[in-house]
Amino acid sequence: MVRLPGGGGLRVIGAVDLGTREIWRKALETATASGPPVRLDLSELSFIDTRGTSMLIAAADAAAPLTITRPPRSLRRVLAVLCPDGPASLVIEEQETS
Repeated sequence: MVRLPGGGGLRVIGAVDLGTREIWRKALETATASGPPVRLDLSELSFIDTRGTSMLIAAADAAAPLTITRPPRSLRRVLAVLCPDGPASLVIEEQETS
């Protein structure tokens, strides 16, 4: 994970799974500690397991709103199953904003 220019967010690189879950937890805590707005660039996220997804939703609820940019299709599908009406505190952007 890499801090986004200007602060207020992170670029997530690689996988969020059992082996990286603690890093993910700490990254979400750090990103949300300063309050909104929080942005996560997920364009380089290769995989996220269901626990990692649940942690993302919980972080969004705590930081409301939390914006994710360019999430992988697999994450969008899991979010559609877990939150059919969409997680209210999670904003999904398909394109990176400048």
